Amino acid sequence: MPRPSIAPDRKTIRTSVTLPEDVHSQVQALADSNHVSSAWVIRMAVQRFLDEYRGQLELPLRLSRDKDPIHE
Repeated sequence: MPRPSIAPDRKTIRTSVTLPEDVHSQVQALADSNHVSSAWVIRMAVQRFLDEYRGQLELPLRLSRDKDPIHE
């Protein structure tokens, strides 16, 4: 099964993120089980997050780094 691609008419910009090992493992497992790349999973997650908070300048939960579940 071919991997879904980005629409050819959309400009893309490469970026990098640092993920905790367990989060990376979960992303990779999800990607593998659905025959997509980990980049695709991350793009979809970011897009859904942005869609959910579209038009808002502040997030409803301002997490400090010490309360952020990603950094625990």
